[in-house]
Amino acid sequence: MNLASTLVGVAIMGASAPSMMQMSLAPHEAQLRAKNLGIAESSAVVYAATYEGRTDIPSNTDVCTSEARDGTENAYSVTCTHGTGKYVQSVTRAFRLAVPDKGLNESDGTSVTRTFANATPNRYSGHSCPYYDAWGTNGYNDQYYEVMNGACIPLDAWTQTAYQFSDPNAWLYDINNYNGWGEHPDYAS
Repeated sequence: MNLASTLVGVAIMGASAPSMMQMSLAPHEAQLRAKNLGIAESSAVVYAATYEGRTDIPSNTDVCTSEARDGTENAYSVTCTHGTGKYVQSVTRAFRLAVPDKGLNESDGTSVTRTFANATPNRYSGHSCPYYDAWGTNGYNDQYYEVMNGACIPLDAWTQTAYQFSDPNAWLYDINNYNGWGEHPDYAS
């Protein structure tokens, strides 16, 4: 009986050894992939943060490559890769360069039919104006324009709904067609 049990045990071990070996290597392979993904992720985040809001075109590195995104202006995606062989991991992140300053009086093809108390900012940051200075005209933009890489976005232009329900007679500067949301319904009146 012992000889038969031994032979059966040896046969089972011989048949299952390759799968046992694979199971013992799986955690190590997963750890290598996770490590490479972490390195690629941190490289992509640092790369995107370095160029976010700047005006210079990003350059490729030995780890990361960037390319302009189709159909967008000043938007790029960066793909960073780390690892070798079957452990290669890639991460893609998107970022946007700053929109270069435009002159305040440049025409975009629409006729201006209103005058406002303040000049329209050249560019906007991604930050909303604070409630105590809802248009940034009481010193907020003067203080933070360079740091935030543009003027704060007025509360009336923070969302499309807020824009459409705002009153152009109460605007402190022209935000008509802000963010491509079309001419305000009450702008001409």
